[in-house]
Amino acid sequence: MWVLALAVSILSAALCLRYFARRGERLYVLVVVGTSWSIGFFMFLVLPFDLEHAYCRRCRYTSAHAAAPRGNETANDVIAWEDQPSDCHCLPHPGIEALPTLIPAAYRVTMLLGYLMNDLLRSYISSGEFTSRGRLRDALRECAFFYVPFTVVGVGFLVYLISRQGLTLTAVRMLVTGLFNAIGLFILVAFLGYGLVEVPRQLWHRADGIGQLRFLRFKVAVLSEELHEASGKLEEAVHATDAALRAEAASASAQASLRLQAGLAQILAREKLALAAGSPLGANLQLLSGATSDEEGQRGVAMTAAGALRAAAPASSTAAAPRSSGPAKWRQVLDDGF
Repeated sequence: MWVLALAVSILSAALCLRYFARRGERLYVLVVVGTSWSIGFFMFLVLPFDLEHAYCRRCRYTSAHAAAPRGNETANDVIAWEDQPSDCHCLPHPGIEALPTLIPAAYRVTMLLGYLMNDLLRSYISSGEFTSRGRLRDALRECAFFYVPFTVVGVGFLVYLISRQGLTLTAVRMLVTGLFNAIGLFILVAFLGYGLVEVPRQLWHRADGIGQLRFLRFKVAVLSEELHEASGKLEEAVHATDAALRAEAASASAQASLRLQAGLAQILAREKLALAAGSPLGANLQLLSGATSDEEGQRGVAMTAAGALRAAAPASSTAAAPRSSGPAKWRQVLDDGF
């Protein structure tokens, strides 16, 4: 019968995950939470079967010893009293002998998941690392700030109890279990008190239509103010972005103009060499000395220089080797400058 408690606990945990977990939740989170809920439900649901089995054993023991005189009781009678027929009404309990092992194991696993895995998962999810290994290392480091000093203090306290007070390991284990139970009961009482007060209060307020209307009006005013502030911040961000883009465009235009002027200066500096060499490029470049410095004038100068280079290219091919290298260099200067 107690197997039904295990099945119901797993089904309850699955239904809770189905209706309360957000869509797209990580698989390891669902596994850890589902395991914790299943074990918690199992420990709660299996308790009636454990109590029923204990009362059944007590009833059978009492019936067996009441039927036989105390003086005639032997060791075999004491061992076989469970198999003797009695008037006790007990539920069928196949495999009930596994409960004394399952309940402590479930208790320890729940303690591990509640005290350690909860903090570890929270730190792992909120970590800013980009890899799983980095997140795990960051989570372990953050948990170590609390658990390592806590473990050192706890081990020192246990050593003190064993050496000074003369407690045995069994007594120390019972003491540690009692401390953890006390912490868990304190948290349970705190949460239960909050739930017993807050849940009825929330239901009471929801039943008051006029009060809900006043609350929603106040909430609308607060949200409207937050929306106005967010709109102002958005406009400021848009203006700042537009100003930054304009400044960047102006800076890029100024840099391009400086590169153009530098290229024209190199061309005009080589004009004297072209005139001295008798190249046709020199006659065309004489017009460049009086060109304007604005942007349109610079474009015109660049086009004139490019046309002059195209006209000088055939003529320079029939010239000597030292002279033929000049237009090629000027063409490279124009390509680099414009």
